Amino acid sequence: MRDEGCDILEARVWLKEADGQVLIGERFRRADGRVTVTWHIDPKSIFGMMWFEPVGNETDASES
Repeated sequence: MRDEGCDILEARVWLKEADGQVLIGERFRRADGRVTVTWHIDPKSIFGMMWFEPVGNETDASES
């Protein structure tokens, strides 16, 4: 289980579907600078357009 008290939430990962959008993960930066992603679904099952919604100082979402 993640100790989220030590990590900084940087972005939420969304999947665009026909009936809306679904939160599928969250990207965290650890105190040592490493980035981790906590997936709410199996990442192998992702098919379609997803994007990162910045949380905090950033203002633009990046699509991938």
